[in-house]
Amino acid sequence: MSALFGVIAIPLGWIMKACYLLVKNYGIALILFTVIIRVILLPLNIKQQKSSARMAKLQPQLQKLQKKYANNKEKYQEEMMALYAKENASPTAGCLPMLITMLVLFALIEVVYNPLYYVTDVNKEDLNNSNTLISNLYSVSYELDRADTDDNTFAKLLETIEKENEGISEDEKYKKLQSELEDIEKIEKLKLSDKQWERVISAVKLHNDIDTGFMLNEDYITPSLAKGRPALLNFSFLNKAGGKYADVIDIVDDSGKLRETIDDFDYTFFGIKLESFPKWNNLLVLVPVLSFVFQLLMTFVSQYFTKKNNPAAANAMGGMKIMLYIMPIFSLIITFNFPVGLGIYWVMSSIVGLGQTVFLNMVYTPEHVEELIKKEDAKKKKSGKKSFMERALEAQQQGLEGRKSLPDDSDDDDEEETEEKKLSKAQLRELQRKKLNEARKRMAEKYGDEYKEE
Repeated sequence: MSALFGVIAIPLGWIMKACYLLVKNYGIALILFTVIIRVILLPLNIKQQKSSARMAKLQPQLQKLQKKYANNKEKYQEEMMALYAKENASPTAGCLPMLITMLVLFALIEVVYNPLYYVTDVNKEDLNNSNTLISNLYSVSYELDRADTDDNTFAKLLETIEKENEGISEDEKYKKLQSELEDIEKIEKLKLSDKQWERVISAVKLHNDIDTGFMLNEDYITPSLAKGRPALLNFSFLNKAGGKYADVIDIVDDSGKLRETIDDFDYTFFGIKLESFPKWNNLLVLVPVLSFVFQLLMTFVSQYFTKKNNPAAANAMGGMKIMLYIMPIFSLIITFNFPVGLGIYWVMSSIVGLGQTVFLNMVYTPEHVEELIKKEDAKKKKSGKKSFMERALEAQQQGLEGRKSLPDDSDDDDEEETEEKKLSKAQLRELQRKKLNEARKRMAEKYGDEYKEE
């Protein structure tokens, strides 16, 4: 599935890149991108709205059929399909637009989470190597910090190595450091390659305090980001801690082009550095709070219009209504655990989604949708094209007729058996001889042999 998201993300990346080149600021480009994608998806949302309206209109009739044929499921299925065919409706018609929308939105998140990959012309191999280095540095730092040893930082471990190996060279000291780290069970399980270890040790050579001073500082890095989305942390290396650790990026690209590309990329929004993390003690906390509020507001508005336009569907949800509150809670958690840039995307997405929900329900009212459905049905009737449900119903009816037209072999067998019981032994032997000869004759005809009756 992730490969599919990657494929869909490529054209979305082109749109995001065009937005950034137009405004030269990622925060503003993100807003523009969100609006464009929502506009692109609008026809699918309208189609889904129409499909929902059709199904809502049929609910009373479906409930009557369900009661009428409660003890005859086969007949209920027949009548239900006949009703769908008559009304040009399909219970799955709204699923495809919803599925496409979900695929696009998930792929969109891939683009938003990885702006350097999709928006800039950075060397992709260098970027991937940088992402891997960041992830490995965090994992090694994290496991060393929690190891059952007093030397649980790079600096302490190096100090112990120097004390125990007087006069040891720099190269030998760092080789010993790697060996000591590999002996820690949970670090060994990371299965780093030789090249990956070489880059991790190079980072420690540059900054012996990189674990305590940067990797384990949750003002700069969070576990979910380091393990799941390290691409965004390239900005942190450049801008956090006064840029002290920026040279770590050069480990995977000594030409300096990767660092130059990241430095030139305007990853801000009205002065806010989008790699910053929202905390309860800073103003950035407003971003996750606003994300939660707008998602919750969108839930309330959706419920209001569902109840107004389709009371039966609203009542049928019952205890499932609690599920509607999962998205607001999810957005709150996500925006607290990722840089504020992603939170701004969630806020904008919620605002645009809210506006779209109001627009669809105000413009495409049940009355207006019914008029559109009538026009569509008239157009289909005029063209003579049959709907999916009409073709499905015909296929079902043909199958039933085919089964009815088949001879009942079991009845013939029973009659033949009854007749045989009435025959004498001589007559029965004669009948068996005839059957055997007939079988031999058919075999001879099949294989082109000459047949002589015995």
